[in-house]
Amino acid sequence: MKKMLRHILFLCLFLAMALPVSAQTILYVPADDRPVSFQSAVDTVAAAGYTVLAPPREYLAGRSREGDPERLWEWVLTNAGQADALVLSADSLIYGGLVDSRVHEFSSVVLEWRLKRFKQLKKLCPQTPLYTFSTIMRSPKASGSPVEPAYYGKYGSTIFLVTSLQDKAETSGLTDDERRQLQAASATLPADILADWMNRRAKNYQINSQLINLTRTGVIDYFIAGRDDTAVFSQSHKEGRMLKQLASDLSVQRFASFPGADQLGMILLARAYNTLNKATPIITPYYALGAAGATIPRYEDQPFNQTVVEHIIAAGGIVGTAAQRPDLLLAINTPLAAVTEEAELLDNIPAILSSTRQFVATIRNNISSSIPVAVVDVAFANGADNALMTELNNNRLLTRLSAYSGWNTASNTLGYAIGQGLMAKTTNDTERLKLLAVRYLDDWAYQANVRKEIYREQSDLRDDNVRYLDQPNTELEALVQKKLRNFASKQLWLKPDSIQVTFPWNRLFEVEIIFLPPEPAHGSH
Repeated sequence: MKKMLRHILFLCLFLAMALPVSAQTILYVPADDRPVSFQSAVDTVAAAGYTVLAPPREYLAGRSREGDPERLWEWVLTNAGQADALVLSADSLIYGGLVDSRVHEFSSVVLEWRLKRFKQLKKLCPQTPLYTFSTIMRSPKASGSPVEPAYYGKYGSTIFLVTSLQDKAETSGLTDDERRQLQAASATLPADILADWMNRRAKNYQINSQLINLTRTGVIDYFIAGRDDTAVFSQSHKEGRMLKQLASDLSVQRFASFPGADQLGMILLARAYNTLNKATPIITPYYALGAAGATIPRYEDQPFNQTVVEHIIAAGGIVGTAAQRPDLLLAINTPLAAVTEEAELLDNIPAILSSTRQFVATIRNNISSSIPVAVVDVAFANGADNALMTELNNNRLLTRLSAYSGWNTASNTLGYAIGQGLMAKTTNDTERLKLLAVRYLDDWAYQANVRKEIYREQSDLRDDNVRYLDQPNTELEALVQKKLRNFASKQLWLKPDSIQVTFPWNRLFEVEIIFLPPEPAHGSH
């Protein structure tokens, strides 16, 4: 009898150690209040069984609202003691938010004063893991206000050309034709415009340098400097090279810099999740046929296989090999050619190639072997691959995935698939399906299909793929909502009338998907 009791006690202790830590709290400050930065990230962590502390929305940067760093810091310092891990956007806490980091007029003195709060926070919570992310200011080929300084609409393409050729001159050299091109472009660029842009970038570089030093001295436990909207040759790429050199003494378990911005919060939430669970998951990438990991995606500056490895490590995982059974298979849908075109193009049709069938068959076989699969859909930029989604649907796999992502840039997609894929381990099926439904309606229905219908039908709205509306447009929201409900009725398991759609930043580039609670049965109380 005593021997049996000892066995039972041992079994209970073993099970207790094997179970993940539950009911712990993560404090999270996002880069702004867009759904991908804020609500979707919070929903993912909460669905996985964690308490999430997030600041009041009015403290965060919004569509027409600057973030409030002072109130954010006050909120963080007041609430940090309740948290088991801290995931913080330095852009929010220093500039106000992601867009604020590009257009602010703060002096270096003010920025560095806010930076010192990280030391204050560490003294307040010395044992709490502190994970921080920031961005290297982006170098878009074209953009405009309000997400860039007002002059960028006129001079942005010239600024990009000049600085990209300067970067190329330093790394691989210029041809005679490129030198002439640089000289001509430089002559047309007003000196005060370039000086303003470079001055703000210099402040951003200095702050990122000091964040690296805070990581070196142990104030920050892990730091990511994301390269927002970059290119193989660009000012963002140049500054990324310099910061990596500055941080060359830091291990990959302390520092990373890779393309992207909007996924950084999700990646560090996944790292916090793994830290609190004392887990180091094996994550194995599997690529579709074609250029695969050699693809350099649009808006990025390095081969995607390098980015994949860096994201896996940043999330707290290790890259699996073919001989290991993974905790998560990353099924990565890259284009046949090494070019990621826009998802809204006519080329994105549901014509299913043999390579797509083989890719989906591998996904099906892994799921049948009880291996969790997260699909990273980066064949196109800014939306899903219609052929892949059709084949997944034909194979009845849409509801069996641990995660799916296919929005915005390739790195944005990757970060979400990893984060939601890892946290699916402790997420119940109802919540997992809800998270999948958001991505299918956003990335597949809207980004790859409905948005181009809206552009075609409302030609007066078309400017670029962002296009700000002059004012909230409830009629257009109702039209998009009707189209998404119709899409869901044909392609998904959802009740169409439960789907509500808004434009959270009053622009066509993104929608927010909200699921309405079911109406009470007739006669109920």
